[in-house]
Amino acid sequence: MGAALPPFLWAEEAPDAAGGCQTCPACGDTASKSPICVSASQAEPAWRLLRCPACGCGFFERQAIADYADEGMTGVSTTYFLQQGAAVDVFADILAHIRKPPGSAYVEIGCGFGFGLDIGSHAMGWTCRGMDPAKLAEVGRDLLGVDITLAYFSPETVSDASVDIVMATEVLEHLPDPTTFLREVHRGLKPDGVVVLTTPDVAAVQPAIAKSALNATLSIGLHLILHSRTSLEGALRAAGFSQIRIESDGWKLTAFASAVPLDLRDDPSERHAIVTRYLWDRANARNEPDDLFIGFAGRAFFESVCAMDEAASRRIWARLAPALKLRYQIDADTLTMPPPGLADLQFDAIGSVMPFNLASIMLGRAYQRLNSGEPRVGLLPRFTAIRTVCEPLWARLESLNLGDMQTRQILWVARAEELLCLAAAGDATTVAMIGDLQQSPTGAGRSSIVSRAVEILIHGEHPFLAARLARAEGLASMRVPGDLSAMAMLNAFLRERAYGVRRRLRAR
Repeated sequence: MGAALPPFLWAEEAPDAAGGCQTCPACGDTASKSPICVSASQAEPAWRLLRCPACGCGFFERQAIADYADEGMTGVSTTYFLQQGAAVDVFADILAHIRKPPGSAYVEIGCGFGFGLDIGSHAMGWTCRGMDPAKLAEVGRDLLGVDITLAYFSPETVSDASVDIVMATEVLEHLPDPTTFLREVHRGLKPDGVVVLTTPDVAAVQPAIAKSALNATLSIGLHLILHSRTSLEGALRAAGFSQIRIESDGWKLTAFASAVPLDLRDDPSERHAIVTRYLWDRANARNEPDDLFIGFAGRAFFESVCAMDEAASRRIWARLAPALKLRYQIDADTLTMPPPGLADLQFDAIGSVMPFNLASIMLGRAYQRLNSGEPRVGLLPRFTAIRTVCEPLWARLESLNLGDMQTRQILWVARAEELLCLAAAGDATTVAMIGDLQQSPTGAGRSSIVSRAVEILIHGEHPFLAARLARAEGLASMRVPGDLSAMAMLNAFLRERAYGVRRRLRAR
């Protein structure tokens, strides 16, 4: 499994953590650098993350390149990855931005398991090939049947002006010279080609974020540079790209760049249709409830519920529910408590009693019922069951340093929804319990829960409880536009963190 995050101090906690004049590997600036955080005294390995004042990136003082060719992957981690950790829906949405016709040449550098190639081929109709030296890529190549060369990217692997789309997810942070790499990408692209990048956002490295949540971002010994918007744009422009769009979710940067004006799908519903169709088609192609089916179908169900596409969610559920019964003897419609003994199972045994994405499936089913008009009060046992399924799974993931933030977010969302169910029941303990609700792991969302709880109390004719909660939370005034869609919160919470799991599994 991935290495644990060594103990560290923020710069303000370590007054003797002086900066230095090391040259920035992103922009070449030689001015004095201030530390962001440093390893704790006597901790091994010793390290410092410095900030460049010119471009804003963070970079580790020691730029030692790891060897990714010897990464391993166990059978159980393959099961976890396929069912829960791969975040295929997130990467499908990224690729669905790109308007390139079927037959376009797509190359993915550091393709990992190969889901990007699978998406490009089956959802977009592109001709796809990838390169990655890790064991994970070999497993994915054989299981998905995609074209992966088990090697690092080199200038010889892509000829000049031969590719329409290049994708590199979670690659730049591992490179000591990202600009040279991007120049090679530019060289291989056709004149109207586009490159897609994702990389950790240095803005996430701040004291407001729990240290346990920063493991995937810092990745001591693996990451070299943590880009800012400014440093990433500067590297792309230096490489020859003039048309650049960079988006941040607070944890990762996603960049699209080209030498010509970008033609992207900006309508989320249009992309969502592509993603859901891909996920369900790939699930439907499986003849048995194997790991790929459970992963594809679970994500397709969740996406269709989020889109409030009742016809699609019913169709997917009609096949997913029997598959859960056949493989795990689980009836998600009656499950109000976790599988027996789950809390005592080690990680390698969890996959034998339930799918790793069970909580996500259960959450989708609960929201499907909520969307269909089922009273929120009656859904309290379902949200409680989701939380009790998530708690032991998150504990095992955290102990193995996988840091699956999607699972952690589901745990938080389930707890928040329990409190909203209590508000709908007019429970007098609602005010105190919401007062104990911590901010979500993403650093956002609590204010939305408070606002919704006040609205639910008002609409449920519990005005005195609503007033008590508003006063306790310091809400001077409250506009009541009607109960908010549960899906708006769900989408914002669950799609932010998943990318880190893929990188962590590749970095074993």
